[in-house]
Amino acid sequence: MNKNMKMRLLIFVTATVLVALNAQANELSDYDRQIVASCMVLEAGCDGTEGLQAVLNVILNRAEGYLHRMVPETIKRGAFSCMSSVWRTSSPDYSPLIRRAQNEEQAYNTALRLIATMERGLLWDNTYGATHYHAAYVRPYWVSDMSYITTIGGHHFYTDVPRHLVASL
Repeated sequence: MNKNMKMRLLIFVTATVLVALNAQANELSDYDRQIVASCMVLEAGCDGTEGLQAVLNVILNRAEGYLHRMVPETIKRGAFSCMSSVWRTSSPDYSPLIRRAQNEEQAYNTALRLIATMERGLLWDNTYGATHYHAAYVRPYWVSDMSYITTIGGHHFYTDVPRHLVASL
């Protein structure tokens, strides 16, 4: 096993343990599931199951494994571009985003299945602990402060763990 794979495995195991230890609730409300599933579909619906799972893992990693923090992390200003129409209002209405995601029936149903798998504690982190990602065709300003982990579908995934710490793993 090469050094890069060892690092990925260590990050994955650490993230999995942290998620298991920190989980405070067993499931989301139906409405919270709709919001998270909508974000997954609108961000990565074209990337298939693996891409949807990756977005879900980033949301969970940002929430540090706490299911009750997933929606606040999803809807936080600037967190996910697909939610920008919601952050710009003082009275957020998620229903247009939910309807738009539900129109992608196959991806939306897959997202809900992935969420149910996560709630049962059976979702593996295919991002190896990523907290950020971006479309492969752009290079955001924040990328230089992150450590690259992997590419899934049309997105590059990163962690906010400093490079020198990731490199020492």
